[in-house]
Amino acid sequence: MKRFFVDQINTSDVVLTGSEHNHLHNVLRLNVGEQVVLNCGDGFDYHATIVNTAKNSTNLHITDKVKNTVDATTQVTVFQAFVKRDNMSLIIQKCTELGVAHFYPFESKFITAKDSDGKVEKLQAIANQSTKQCRRSVPMHVHDALKFKQMLGMLRDFDVVIFANECEKSALLPNTLAGSKNVAIIVGSEGGFDKDEINAIVGAGATSVTLGRRILRAETAAIALTSVVMYLCGEWNYED
Repeated sequence: MKRFFVDQINTSDVVLTGSEHNHLHNVLRLNVGEQVVLNCGDGFDYHATIVNTAKNSTNLHITDKVKNTVDATTQVTVFQAFVKRDNMSLIIQKCTELGVAHFYPFESKFITAKDSDGKVEKLQAIANQSTKQCRRSVPMHVHDALKFKQMLGMLRDFDVVIFANECEKSALLPNTLAGSKNVAIIVGSEGGFDKDEINAIVGAGATSVTLGRRILRAETAAIALTSVVMYLCGEWNYED
Protein backbone atom coordinates (compact mmCIF):
# COMPACT_ATOMS: atom_id res chain seq x y z
CA MET A 1 0.00 0.00 0.00
CA LYS A 2 1.12 3.56 -0.70
CA ARG A 3 2.26 5.63 2.26
CA PHE A 4 1.54 9.23 3.20
CA PHE A 5 2.64 11.54 6.01
CA VAL A 6 0.34 13.59 8.21
CA ASP A 7 1.30 15.91 11.07
CA GLN A 8 -0.77 14.10 13.68
CA ILE A 9 -3.54 11.54 14.05
CA ASN A 10 -6.03 12.20 16.84
CA THR A 11 -9.21 10.65 15.47
CA SER A 12 -10.19 7.90 13.05
CA ASP A 13 -10.99 10.47 10.35
CA VAL A 14 -8.05 12.22 8.69
CA VAL A 15 -7.84 14.94 6.04
CA LEU A 16 -4.86 14.91 3.68
CA THR A 17 -3.83 18.24 2.13
CA GLY A 18 -0.85 19.89 0.46
CA SER A 19 1.84 17.89 -1.29
CA GLU A 20 0.69 14.58 0.18
CA HIS A 21 -2.83 15.10 -1.18
CA ASN A 22 -1.37 16.15 -4.53
CA HIS A 23 0.68 12.95 -4.68
CA LEU A 24 -2.33 10.79 -3.84
CA HIS A 25 -4.84 12.59 -6.05
CA ASN A 26 -2.90 13.93 -9.04
CA VAL A 27 0.17 11.70 -9.27
CA LEU A 28 -1.01 8.26 -8.12
CA ARG A 29 -4.67 8.95 -8.97
CA LEU A 30 -5.95 6.77 -6.16
CA ASN A 31 -9.71 6.36 -5.91
CA VAL A 32 -12.39 6.16 -3.24
CA GLY A 33 -12.27 2.80 -1.46
CA GLU A 34 -8.56 2.17 -2.00
CA GLN A 35 -6.34 1.39 0.99
CA VAL A 36 -3.28 3.40 2.04
CA VAL A 37 -0.96 3.67 5.06
CA LEU A 38 -0.65 6.89 7.06
CA ASN A 39 2.34 7.78 9.24
CA CYS A 40 2.70 10.63 11.72
CA GLY A 41 6.11 9.78 13.20
CA ASP A 42 4.87 7.95 16.30
CA GLY A 43 6.14 4.48 15.32
CA PHE A 44 2.80 3.14 14.07
CA ASP A 45 1.33 2.39 10.64
CA TYR A 46 -2.27 3.54 10.29
CA HIS A 47 -4.19 1.62 7.63
CA ALA A 48 -6.83 3.85 6.09
CA THR A 49 -9.49 3.84 3.40
CA ILE A 50 -10.05 6.75 1.02
CA VAL A 51 -13.54 8.11 1.71
CA ASN A 52 -13.56 11.14 -0.55
CA THR A 53 -11.09 13.03 -2.70
CA ALA A 54 -11.48 16.54 -4.06
CA LYS A 55 -9.31 19.21 -5.69
CA ASN A 56 -7.53 20.34 -2.52
CA SER A 57 -8.00 17.54 0.00
CA THR A 58 -8.61 13.84 0.58
CA ASN A 59 -10.69 12.40 3.41
CA LEU A 60 -9.64 9.06 4.87
CA HIS A 61 -10.97 6.75 7.57
CA ILE A 62 -8.51 4.76 9.69
CA THR A 63 -9.35 1.08 9.94
CA ASP A 64 -6.33 -0.31 11.80
CA LYS A 65 -3.29 0.76 13.84
CA VAL A 66 -0.21 -1.50 13.70
CA LYS A 67 3.20 -1.13 15.33
CA ASN A 68 5.81 -0.53 12.63
CA THR A 69 8.46 -3.29 12.64
CA VAL A 70 10.86 -1.63 10.19
CA ASP A 71 12.05 1.32 12.28
CA ALA A 72 15.51 0.86 13.76
CA THR A 73 15.81 0.34 17.52
CA THR A 74 19.33 1.86 17.63
CA GLN A 75 19.61 5.63 17.37
CA VAL A 76 22.29 6.17 14.74
CA THR A 77 23.36 9.71 13.84
CA VAL A 78 25.46 10.55 10.80
CA PHE A 79 27.66 13.65 10.78
CA GLN A 80 28.52 14.23 7.13
CA ALA A 81 30.82 17.01 5.92
CA PHE A 82 29.28 18.83 2.98
CA VAL A 83 29.70 17.14 -0.40
CA LYS A 84 28.40 18.07 -3.84
CA ARG A 85 24.64 18.23 -4.21
CA ASP A 86 23.99 14.99 -6.09
CA ASN A 87 26.29 13.05 -3.79
CA MET A 88 24.61 14.48 -0.70
CA SER A 89 21.21 13.51 -2.08
CA LEU A 90 22.45 9.96 -2.59
CA ILE A 91 23.82 9.81 0.96
CA ILE A 92 20.51 11.07 2.35
CA GLN A 93 18.55 8.45 0.41
CA LYS A 94 20.70 5.54 1.50
CA CYS A 95 21.09 6.61 5.13
CA THR A 96 17.31 6.80 5.33
CA GLU A 97 16.94 3.31 3.84
CA LEU A 98 19.54 1.95 6.26
CA GLY A 99 17.66 3.26 9.29
CA VAL A 100 19.62 6.36 10.38
CA ALA A 101 17.68 8.50 12.87
CA HIS A 102 19.48 11.86 12.59
CA PHE A 103 21.63 13.46 9.92
CA TYR A 104 23.81 16.54 10.44
CA PRO A 105 25.68 18.17 7.55
CA PHE A 106 28.69 20.13 8.78
CA GLU A 107 31.45 22.39 7.53
CA SER A 108 35.10 21.38 7.50
CA LYS A 109 38.24 22.92 6.02
CA PHE A 110 38.39 21.07 2.69
CA ILE A 111 34.72 21.05 1.68
CA THR A 112 33.95 22.09 -1.89
CA ALA A 113 30.20 22.52 -1.34
CA LYS A 114 28.58 24.74 1.27
CA ASP A 115 25.24 25.30 2.93
CA SER A 116 22.64 27.36 1.09
CA ASP A 117 19.12 28.64 1.67
CA GLY A 118 16.59 25.87 1.48
CA LYS A 119 19.15 23.07 1.34
CA VAL A 120 18.01 21.40 4.57
CA GLU A 121 14.38 21.52 3.44
CA LYS A 122 15.28 19.88 0.13
CA LEU A 123 17.33 17.19 1.86
CA GLN A 124 14.50 16.53 4.30
CA ALA A 125 12.09 16.12 1.39
CA ILE A 126 14.43 13.50 -0.10
CA ALA A 127 14.57 11.71 3.26
CA ASN A 128 10.79 11.74 3.51
CA GLN A 129 10.38 10.15 0.09
CA SER A 130 12.96 7.49 0.93
CA THR A 131 11.13 6.81 4.20
CA LYS A 132 8.00 5.87 2.26
CA GLN A 133 9.97 3.64 -0.11
CA CYS A 134 11.62 1.63 2.68
CA ARG A 135 8.43 1.51 4.80
CA ARG A 136 9.75 3.32 7.84
CA SER A 137 7.19 5.15 9.94
CA VAL A 138 9.57 7.80 11.32
CA PRO A 139 11.56 9.85 8.80
CA MET A 140 15.26 10.49 9.26
CA HIS A 141 15.59 14.01 10.71
CA VAL A 142 17.87 16.22 8.62
CA HIS A 143 19.17 18.98 10.90
CA ASP A 144 20.52 22.44 10.19
CA ALA A 145 24.17 22.58 9.20
CA LEU A 146 26.83 22.72 11.91
CA LYS A 147 30.19 24.39 12.15
CA PHE A 148 33.06 21.98 12.81
CA LYS A 149 33.38 23.02 16.47
CA GLN A 150 29.64 22.60 17.00
CA MET A 151 29.88 19.05 15.68
CA LEU A 152 32.76 18.30 18.06
CA GLY A 153 30.75 19.58 21.00
CA MET A 154 27.96 17.09 20.33
CA LEU A 155 30.13 13.96 20.37
CA ARG A 156 30.06 13.57 24.16
CA ASP A 157 26.35 12.73 23.96
CA PHE A 158 26.86 9.36 22.23
CA ASP A 159 27.69 5.90 23.52
CA VAL A 160 30.08 5.32 20.62
CA VAL A 161 31.42 7.61 17.87
CA ILE A 162 32.91 5.95 14.78
CA PHE A 163 35.22 8.17 12.70
CA ALA A 164 36.03 7.14 9.11
CA ASN A 165 39.65 8.29 9.00
CA GLU A 166 41.41 7.95 5.65
CA CYS A 167 44.76 8.35 7.45
CA GLU A 168 44.09 5.42 9.77
CA LYS A 169 46.16 2.37 8.79
CA SER A 170 45.34 -0.34 11.30
CA ALA A 171 42.38 0.27 13.63
CA LEU A 172 39.35 -1.71 12.51
CA LEU A 173 35.70 -1.45 13.42
CA PRO A 174 34.78 -3.30 16.63
CA ASN A 175 33.35 -6.81 16.23
CA THR A 176 30.00 -5.70 17.57
CA LEU A 177 28.14 -2.60 18.66
CA ALA A 178 25.23 -4.60 20.08
CA GLY A 179 23.97 -2.95 23.24
CA SER A 180 24.93 0.52 22.06
CA LYS A 181 21.74 2.55 21.82
CA ASN A 182 23.12 5.88 20.65
CA VAL A 183 25.83 5.70 17.99
CA ALA A 184 27.37 8.43 15.83
CA ILE A 185 29.27 8.21 12.54
CA ILE A 186 31.59 10.90 11.16
CA VAL A 187 32.44 11.03 7.45
CA GLY A 188 34.43 13.69 5.62
CA SER A 189 33.93 15.52 2.36
CA GLU A 190 35.59 14.84 -0.99
CA GLY A 191 38.69 16.63 0.34
CA GLY A 192 38.82 14.78 3.64
CA PHE A 193 40.09 16.36 6.87
CA ASP A 194 43.30 18.17 7.69
CA LYS A 195 45.58 16.95 10.49
CA ASP A 196 44.24 19.42 13.07
CA GLU A 197 40.66 18.31 12.38
CA ILE A 198 41.61 14.64 12.67
CA ASN A 199 43.36 15.27 16.00
CA ALA A 200 40.36 17.27 17.24
CA ILE A 201 37.87 14.51 16.35
CA VAL A 202 39.96 11.81 18.02
CA GLY A 203 40.57 14.09 20.98
CA ALA A 204 36.81 14.51 21.38
CA GLY A 205 36.51 10.76 21.99
CA ALA A 206 35.80 9.36 18.53
CA THR A 207 37.07 5.91 17.59
CA SER A 208 39.24 6.29 14.47
CA VAL A 209 38.82 3.38 12.03
CA THR A 210 40.07 2.44 8.61
CA LEU A 211 37.71 1.52 5.80
CA GLY A 212 40.38 -0.50 4.03
CA ARG A 213 43.36 -0.02 1.75
CA ARG A 214 41.42 1.72 -0.99
CA ILE A 215 40.46 5.39 -0.71
CA LEU A 216 36.68 5.59 -1.01
CA ARG A 217 34.62 8.42 -2.41
CA ALA A 218 32.83 10.38 0.31
CA GLU A 219 29.40 9.03 -0.61
CA THR A 220 30.72 5.46 -0.78
CA ALA A 221 32.35 5.82 2.64
CA ALA A 222 29.15 7.18 4.20
CA ILE A 223 26.95 4.41 2.81
CA ALA A 224 29.43 1.59 3.45
CA LEU A 225 30.21 2.64 7.02
CA THR A 226 26.56 3.17 7.89
CA SER A 227 25.73 -0.29 6.53
CA VAL A 228 28.41 -1.97 8.62
CA VAL A 229 27.53 -0.02 11.78
CA MET A 230 23.87 -0.97 11.41
CA TYR A 231 24.89 -4.60 11.04
CA LEU A 232 27.13 -4.46 14.11
CA CYS A 233 24.28 -2.90 16.08
CA GLY A 234 22.08 -5.87 15.24
CA GLU A 235 19.73 -3.90 13.01
CA TRP A 236 19.84 -6.48 10.23
CA ASN A 237 18.16 -9.14 12.34
CA TYR A 238 14.74 -9.84 10.87
CA GLU A 239 11.80 -10.21 13.24
CA ASP A 240 8.12 -10.45 12.28
